Amino acid sequence: MKKIISNKITLTILGIILFFFLWWLISVCVGNGNRIFPNPWDTIVYSANLLTSSYIYLCIGYSFMRMIIGFAVASVLGIILGAFVGNYKKTKYVFNPTMVALKAIPTAAVVYLFMVVIGAANAPIFIVMLITFPLVYEATVSGFTHIPDTVLNSLKLDQTSTIRNNVYVKFPMALPYIALGLVSSFALSFKIEIMAEVISGSTTYGIGSAIRIAQQDNPANMLPVFGYSLIAIVFILIISLILSLLKKKNSLSDD
Repeated sequence: MKKIISNKITLTILGIILFFFLWWLISVCVGNGNRIFPNPWDTIVYSANLLTSSYIYLCIGYSFMRMIIGFAVASVLGIILGAFVGNYKKTKYVFNPTMVALKAIPTAAVVYLFMVVIGAANAPIFIVMLITFPLVYEATVSGFTHIPDTVLNSLKLDQTSTIRNNVYVKFPMALPYIALGLVSSFALSFKIEIMAEVISGSTTYGIGSAIRIAQQDNPANMLPVFGYSLIAIVFILIISLILSLLKKKNSLSDD
């Protein structure tokens, strides 16, 4: 076990080294200093300086809060509708066109629509909901669809209430699929939140807003954009690592 863990850690470190090497190589090839593609060292130093300011923590906090709101609402709606469709499988054909449309709608176009309807400050929340909802819905439907027929037949013979069957039997059996859907869409939601903040032009706190403002203040210097982006990447990686550990703990890993 220790050998396997050691190997995974070693490979992860090598992967990080390779990532920064490729980053440095591209920076050297592109040239022009920080005007186009800043090198890793300058970006790390700039990001470290940002972390000494309270502004960056406010940006992370507000972005994360808006993402959580959108993600939570989308998850609840996706699980409820997914459970309904999972119980009445023919209704899947009714909702399929809508789900395909939701996944195909260009995110940038929807941002502008929400900006007009609800304002730039709240638009990212609804964008996260729009992107996350179909993913959670499909994961829930998949979970209910994979419940063995023997279990479903037993529930019919028991003649207990539908609500009780769903709460105590079907939902727990579908939970691994639902959890995987939630885990896979959580980090994506944060990236969508940041992108929506950049496009919407919101003046409130947020990583995306900070990136946009930095670029507007000095378009010839990409270092602030890379600095804020690096912090966002590290934050997402930390979240992904925590969720991965929770997934393994609950035997939800694909390994």
